[in-house]
Amino acid sequence: MAESSGEKSEQPTQKKIRDARKKGQVAKSQDLSSSLMLVAAVAVLWLTNGYLGNLFKEGFQDQFKYAVTFQGDFTKEIAMTAMFSGVKMMAFALAPILGVLFITAFAVNFLQVGAMFSFESIQPNLSKINPADSFKQKFFKMKPYLELGKTMLKMIITAIVVTIVLTAAMPDLIKLMTQPVGVAAVFVVNLILEIFLKVGLAFIVIGGADFFLQHFLHKKELMMTKQEVKQEYKEMEGDPYIKSKRRHLHREIIAQSLAASVQKSSVVIANPTHLAIALRYEQGSDSAPVIVAKGADFMAAQMRQIADESNVPIMRDVPLARALYEFEVDDEIPEELYEAVAVVLRWVSEISETH
Repeated sequence: MAESSGEKSEQPTQKKIRDARKKGQVAKSQDLSSSLMLVAAVAVLWLTNGYLGNLFKEGFQDQFKYAVTFQGDFTKEIAMTAMFSGVKMMAFALAPILGVLFITAFAVNFLQVGAMFSFESIQPNLSKINPADSFKQKFFKMKPYLELGKTMLKMIITAIVVTIVLTAAMPDLIKLMTQPVGVAAVFVVNLILEIFLKVGLAFIVIGGADFFLQHFLHKKELMMTKQEVKQEYKEMEGDPYIKSKRRHLHREIIAQSLAASVQKSSVVIANPTHLAIALRYEQGSDSAPVIVAKGADFMAAQMRQIADESNVPIMRDVPLARALYEFEVDDEIPEELYEAVAVVLRWVSEISETH
């Protein structure tokens, strides 16, 4: 029923997730990024308010000096010097804030989505300005309503924080009427920073919840129908790169399993170039010799090479090798081959004693 109706009931495949990432479609919370940047900026302002105060004080003194000293002879050079002094003051004031904002934005985005840059996400898309699609996006999708809900929640939190902070500071605000302008200015600036900091911290909580929400919505958006999963599987089966990768992985698994089996064997019986059979016989644990690996041609050559490197004895016995090759891996040898294999195992035992 789900298949006929096109219901997206299947989890997104890794290919679907990779393709979406290439298009810049990833789960990311802008609220978390912006709230952390706000807190970082406020923290920098709070920590450097003494430095910034002195910087602005010196800068305004310089500007006042230029205005008073050279008011009768205010040349173009003096104007340029005054302007350069003002620009330098602003640059020194903004540098730490912008630096921290850049580092915070980069770090938060990297932690959320990793290293990613997509040209597709910044290319113009005419379908996005389609009135019908725009109407559907605004009124029939959950996302706009969630964004509206978050905005209203932020407004409520901001109002609550401002009310609490101002209520607590009201006695001190009243006393400011009798304080010098400089003292009042410092108090007001610190009060504003406190409001922004507390609002930012509250927004981080919202951003954290939004982070998990965006992951849920992103995964839901990438959900697939059964038909899409089948179609993707067919496409991947026909992809030469995927086929090559799968064959390479299969060969690696076989090679690793083969090497481990030969290394644990008691002897390898060869024919002498076309066939190889690895036997294991551990007295006390095996009731009869067991075939742990077998191979023909190239695989037989690999088995002989592994046996040489692992100091596993190799017995060249064409009839016995051909007889053993008829059986499967993990099979015990049949009774009719006991005598022939016993001769081989005695030979192995003699070699072990001489070494």
